[in-house]
Amino acid sequence: MSRTVSEKQIATNRANARKSTGPRTSEGKLRSSQNARRHEVTAQTLIMTEEDRKAYDVFIADMIAELAPLGPMETFLASSIADEAWRLNHVRAQCNNLIAIGHFDGTADLFDTDHPEIHTAVTAAAVTRNQAARLPRPSIYQQRIHSSFQKHNPDLKKLQAERKAKREAELEEARYLSQLAKLKHLPYEPAHDGFVFSHAEIEQHTERHHRLSLARGENWTYQKHLSGHHNLVYKPQQPQLPLAA
Repeated sequence: MSRTVSEKQIATNRANARKSTGPRTSEGKLRSSQNARRHEVTAQTLIMTEEDRKAYDVFIADMIAELAPLGPMETFLASSIADEAWRLNHVRAQCNNLIAIGHFDGTADLFDTDHPEIHTAVTAAAVTRNQAARLPRPSIYQQRIHSSFQKHNPDLKKLQAERKAKREAELEEARYLSQLAKLKHLPYEPAHDGFVFSHAEIEQHTERHHRLSLARGENWTYQKHLSGHHNLVYKPQQPQLPLAA
């Protein structure tokens, strides 16, 4: 009997597959074409509903902008962090949805309470009990994704710190060479020394350096001014101890 039912089901599935020719209307074809697009950062084809894609694109773009990567390697790490964060949210949502499914599969109808929050809690507990074998799987996925997220984040920060430190060192070298050229009344071209900085960037760095040097030199004067201003000196108050009886 089971074999007969199985063969009938297979035949039905095949017949339905022949009838399915995809979207026929122009609106349907447009929706279908929008379900698969290449990601702007990874250049990989992703299949999502249009609603999920909009939310995904905004989430990924905002996180990558906040991480501020520069260059292919930093962009790869930043996009990996953003994508793993999206997947973490997705796994968490799936765990919540798996429990909430009790309100749609009839589990909620098994209980009768006058309090809606108690009814929701009891339904969730029942689904958790019934789906105990399935719930650990999303949790395992979440742990793996979180582990990858934690690995990529410090890697990106280390790479960015090294890049910024290298840029600061090269700017300082360019400042010295630019000042030397000015002292000798010679033109200076940063590209001749292998720098990619413009004259404006070097001048901005030099001006900031001089202001910081002046500020450090005048710091003691400023501190003296603060301590003598209106003859006010900060004295922390001592706590008052209770008198002995």
